[in-house]
Amino acid sequence: MKSLIIRMLLLVCLSLSLLLAMILLAIEADPTVNTRANLSADQVAKVKRLFDRNDPRRLRTGVITTAKLGQEELDLALNYLVNQYANGAARLKIEQGKARIEVSLPLADNPLGRYLNFHLVLRQTNGLPEISAISLGRLPLPGFVAISLLKYSQTVLPITVDWPMIARMVKLVKFQPRRLLVTYQWRAELPSQVSGALVSKDELLQLEAYQRRLSELAQTGTAAVSLIDLMQPLFQLAVERSQNGNAIQENRAVIRVLAFYVNQKNLSKLMPQLKRWPRPIWRRVTLQNRDDFSKHYCVSAFLAADGGTPLADAVGLYKEIQDSRGGSGFSFNDIAADRAGTRMGELAIASEQDARAMQTFLSTANEADIMPETADLPEFMPEAEFNRRYGGLQGDGYQNMMIEIERRIAALAINRR
Repeated sequence: MKSLIIRMLLLVCLSLSLLLAMILLAIEADPTVNTRANLSADQVAKVKRLFDRNDPRRLRTGVITTAKLGQEELDLALNYLVNQYANGAARLKIEQGKARIEVSLPLADNPLGRYLNFHLVLRQTNGLPEISAISLGRLPLPGFVAISLLKYSQTVLPITVDWPMIARMVKLVKFQPRRLLVTYQWRAELPSQVSGALVSKDELLQLEAYQRRLSELAQTGTAAVSLIDLMQPLFQLAVERSQNGNAIQENRAVIRVLAFYVNQKNLSKLMPQLKRWPRPIWRRVTLQNRDDFSKHYCVSAFLAADGGTPLADAVGLYKEIQDSRGGSGFSFNDIAADRAGTRMGELAIASEQDARAMQTFLSTANEADIMPETADLPEFMPEAEFNRRYGGLQGDGYQNMMIEIERRIAALAINRR
């Protein structure tokens, strides 16, 4: 009996030692990929062109086609998603016949290390790719462990896409140097299924509460309504709902509903299960008596709350560059509305404490509290004039104007709540 106990103790010690060794190999001090997804206006434009070139919505159900996807745009999209959902970073490299994916995820403070670094190699087959190799830090993982990890990740990610349906739709994936070719049979119902899966049941209940309140607010009034007159009652409702809930999630729901309504986009287009909800009467929503400001403000707040501040900044700047090339022209006051909205969205989800403070503040705030004065800022400049007067995006004139806009935003009461 005594020898049996000793052998069991030795086995336990050996198992614990092996587990510790695996942890030490898996956890590392430094990331293999940078931990910040820095997005520029040019990068946003590249991703947009990628999706424009391969937009399948014009296809009939059953049509087989091939999408050609560049490595740079895919790498940016992957890095953004990992940054959004896991606060990490990713890198994609496509070679002939295979693709390499690296992911770095930050860990809570601990004495063993600060990062989990994944390295995955996908190998081309006659259909869908297969896992060729996978490692966690310096620890190589056998195939069955890798498959188990991938299955587990599908249960913890905030999406519940019908992967078997997608697998049936995709016929062939080919890896070429810096390019991915995907041959698939289009199904018209896929966008609604994927978009609906991106929102949890709890989030749907939150969105419904604010959509119903917004519908009530829009029932009466004139053709135009001030953004602040919608924000106040919606955030008052957020204060009530957050007493026994998550204030950050409630704020995200308010901002989502506002962004869609201000831009007169129906939420049911994104999530078909919302079709049974009340549809608010469309009214022109203004900020400083301009409906373009309210659109800039709400879209930037939405991007900052749902996608991270770098994306909001980049999308706002991209819009102004496009306007200067044949649209309404480059406008610094639009940039001010973008940056003010970004600041609101950023503060609304900074922490649970900040989220509650923002709810209280925005439930009584006025326009001057959330939006800087913009009447003196230059606008409607064609690209040639913008480059001549301000030296382009790298010019001192542009940088000085951005410093002034940031100074005005920093002085807003929203930063002193």
